[in-house]
Formats: sequence, C-alpha cells, structure tokens
Amino acid sequence: MPDARQIFKNTAALAAAMLIERASSVFLTLVVSRTLYATGLGIYSAALAIFAVLAVAVEIGSTSFLMREIAQDRSRTNHYLVHLATLAVIFGIAVMGLFSVLIPLMGYSSELTRSLSVIVLALIPATLNTMQEAVFIAHQRVHFQTYTTGVAALLNTGLSLYLLARGHGIISLIFSFVATKYLVTICYLYFINRYIVRLRWQFQWSAALDLLRRIKAYAASSMLGGLFARPEIILLSYLRGDTHTGYYSAALKLVDLCYLLPDTFMTNVFPALSKSYHLADRQSKNLQDKSLKYLLALSLPIAAIMTVAADPIIRLLYGPNFAPSVLALQILAWNLPLYCLNGLLWRILVARGEQTSNVRVQVITACTRLASGYALISGFGHLGAALTTLANLLLHNRLLAIYIRRDGSRLHTVLLGWRFAVIALVLASIVYGLLGHVELWIMVPIAVLAYAALALLFRAFSNEDFALFQRLLPSRVARREL
Repeated sequence: MPDARQIFKNTAALAAAMLIERASSVFLTLVVSRTLYATGLGIYSAALAIFAVLAVAVEIGSTSFLMREIAQDRSRTNHYLVHLATLAVIFGIAVMGLFSVLIPLMGYSSELTRSLSVIVLALIPATLNTMQEAVFIAHQRVHFQTYTTGVAALLNTGLSLYLLARGHGIISLIFSFVATKYLVTICYLYFINRYIVRLRWQFQWSAALDLLRRIKAYAASSMLGGLFARPEIILLSYLRGDTHTGYYSAALKLVDLCYLLPDTFMTNVFPALSKSYHLADRQSKNLQDKSLKYLLALSLPIAAIMTVAADPIIRLLYGPNFAPSVLALQILAWNLPLYCLNGLLWRILVARGEQTSNVRVQVITACTRLASGYALISGFGHLGAALTTLANLLLHNRLLAIYIRRDGSRLHTVLLGWRFAVIALVLASIVYGLLGHVELWIMVPIAVLAYAALALLFRAFSNEDFALFQRLLPSRVARREL
C-alpha cells in the first residue's frame, strides 16, 4: 500500500479535526433537542442543510479538483487557489443576493426564514475554508486544520451555550456559526502563507475561464452531490414541518458522526489513488482493495450494533420525547457501509479521469431520490426520509460499480467483506443479549474485545495487513529521523 504511513498520519490528523467539529455539532444538537425539543432541532437542522446546498453551489467542485491537481503538481498551488477562490467569491455574492430575494417566497416558518437570512452570510468564508482544506490535504499538512478546527469548535460551542443560557433561540446559534466560519478563514490563510506557499495575486481572466472549462465536470458533480446530499431534510421541512425534521435529524446526526473515519480515510487516500492512476504504477488495484477491506471492517460491525442498540442510544442521548427516532436510526445505520462503499467508488472513477461517468450516475439518482423522497416523505414522514436515503444510496453504488467494471476492473466486495459480515452478526447478537443487563458505556469495551477475538478467529486480517499495521506504528528509527 503506497504512502501508507503518510496516509495514516494525515488520516489521524484529519480525523482529529473532524472529530472535534462533529463532536461539537452533536453536542449542540443534544443541547438544542433538550432545550428547544424536536421543533427547534428541526429548524436548526433545516437551516444547516439548506446552507450546505448553497455552499456546494458556490464551491463549484473546486475541492476535489484542487486535491487531485495539486497532489500531482504542488508548484501550481498559488495559481489554482487564487483563481478558484476569486471565482468562488464572485459566485458567492451572486448566490447570496439571489437567495435573499427568494427566502421570503419559500413558505417556511418565520424562524426558519430568519435563520436562513443570517446563515447565507457564511457562504463565502465556508467555501474558502473547503478550498484551503484541500490544499492542506494535497500538501499533507492536515495538522493545521486540526489546530484551527479545535479552537473554532470550542469558541462556537461556548458562545452558543452562553447565548442559549441567556434565553436566546436558534438565531443565536446561527450567528455563532457564521462568526466561526470567518475566524477559520483567517487562520487557514495564515497557515498557508506561513508554512505552505506565499500567496501572490496573479489573477488572469483567461486562466480563470480555462479553469472553469476544466472544472465543469467537477462542478456538476459537486452541485448534484451537495443538492442531493440531504434533500430529505429539505423535503421534510417543507412537506411535514419542523417536528418530523427534528426526529429525522436526531437519528441522522448519530450516523453522521460514524462517517468520520471513512470520510477522513478516503479523503487522504484519494491523492495517493489519483497519483497512482496518473503514474500507472499498478499500485492502484492494491490500494483500492485494501481501502475496501478496511472500510467494511469498520462499517459493518458498527451498523449491526447500532441497529440492535438504537432504542437505548436514542433514550440516553435525546430522552423519551424522541422515541420516534429509534426506527429511523435502525434504518439509517445501514447507510454506513453503503456510504463507505460509495466514498471509494466515486473516487475510483475520478482518479481514473472518468468524472463524467460519476456525474451521469448522480443525475440518475438525483431524479430517483427526489421522486421517491417526495412520495415516501409525504406518506411516512421521517421514516420515509430514512428509507429514501438507504434505497437511493444502494442504487447509486450499483450504478457506480457498473461504470467501474466497464474497463474490466473487478470489485471483490463479497470476497473481502464476508468475514466482517459474519463478525458483525455475532457482535449484534452479543449486544442484543446484554441489553437491559449492562449499561451502554460498558458495552463499548466488551464489543471492542469481542471484535478483536472474532477477527482473529475468522482470520479476517492477513499477515500482510498486520505487517502494514506495524509499519504505521512509529518505530525507533522513525523517531530518530524526526
């Protein structure tokens, strides 16, 4: 597995950054659910979901483009970042102006309308942040993101708690969110200029237009992905109101937290995968298989355990008022292995230069997701949203796999994952038997130990895997070199 130690190091750093960010987000979600209940949580979640769609439109696919291109030629960092950031600012101003006109016409509740009017102010800094994070990843300097995210998360959480304690509502959380985005932008700019590359203003409209032509497939993919990443929340807030949105968001937030490791792992694998395909060094297949195996090893047991323990998890974190979220969590738990597979599949296509195929798949599933989402959410509310998410992610993966296999490539999903599926089933049985007898916090170490024993019993990891794990650990030689 090429660059294994560097991938592991950057995955750990990025995981720390995302863990801090998502942990603070989950903590605020729990606080909102306890103080403002499902309705307040629904408004907060809907505002963030709509903001995410707008942010992706402004970002125009630049993040994946920057990671891929800078990983292949770091000397072009200033050229790419200056031109794409300038375009993002221009698009951001246009989107902010248009959305400000459309907000009152959307028919949302008055508090959600006010929240949206404020949150659009964070569009430009949020977009610049994602671009700068792509630079950190491509240059393998992800620890700068960790530092900044940690400070920003603490400030955002502290300020939000203070405002809620003083009797302020959702609007106060939105103001805190916007202020944090601007702070992160300033910190990222400092780190890039100080430690990576001195940014110089070298903007040319001809170069910007050339980049727009090159990035159009990325932009289409990013816009489709962003628009339909969380359409269920938007449809719920429109069709069934803030309370159903709150029930769904409570379950989704827990599953989102589990996306942390696969997200960070594949984000750091992507530059190595792109480089391998670019150099045609025959390492891409090994990297692809290893990534798939480790993602299944992580996701299948977590999904199984979350399914059987959904009720005590929801009651512990949100209280008895969120009982309708239990079944939604059981459905969404199986999004995790599908999400892991999806994160690998689309990156394989992009690394191979087949971004257009990725866009075609997104167009198809975008249509089916909206149609099925409208029908199921209208009839079943938050449960319909959960079913829509699961079914369309399954379809999406199937279509991506078809495109990948067109050149003769094979995905050995069953061969690499059957042992972990059996382990997941056994772990779920153990946890189910312990429910009502053992506290949740005690189940965690029991499940970890049982997983380790079962992995050895079923020989889930090969000698090559163990050798790789040993190489990832700091050695005495490596420490002396440092």
